[in-house]
Amino acid sequence: MKYSKGDLAKAILKGLVAGGFLTLSLALPNFPQVLKLFKDNNAKSKYKIRRAFYSLKKNRLVDIYEKNGIDVVEITQKGRKKVLAYKLDEIKIKKSQRWDGFWRVIIFDIPERHRSARRALSFKLKEVGLYPLQRSVFIGPFECLNEINFIGEFFRVRKCIYYFTVKNFDNKEREYHLKNFFDL
Repeated sequence: MKYSKGDLAKAILKGLVAGGFLTLSLALPNFPQVLKLFKDNNAKSKYKIRRAFYSLKKNRLVDIYEKNGIDVVEITQKGRKKVLAYKLDEIKIKKSQRWDGFWRVIIFDIPERHRSARRALSFKLKEVGLYPLQRSVFIGPFECLNEINFIGEFFRVRKCIYYFTVKNFDNKEREYHLKNFFDL
């Protein structure tokens, strides 16, 4: 398999989060447990995988230590945060086959001292496909509470975010515009 820069390390970190730790021998020319994960066993792939592990260790995303004569690779807290950032990049709001007729309104009131989190939250809400009604009010037609909770927790502002489900608008022109925007 071919990985672009950083993708191999990303795959390793995600695998470590799923498994917690991995035992292997990085010193030996063949470490079958890792190769099984990536379905590669040629010399170039082995070199790239070994280099990725040591790069992760250098950046303190994993700990590599010996236990009972076996090298153990364990993800660090910093590595877990990095995986959360990867998940944040991949988060999307799932579109339903059929719209249930309810709008999801997300409102936030984040203090000025957390302005960078407020900007990041606004950017991410636009990125996942929500429509900005105002600077701190976003709307979408599909269920997204889990995604909003994750994003809010990631930026540590969840307690400042309010999530409402509404049926009607008093402004039919705005509702028409939103239905067109979301292709409903």
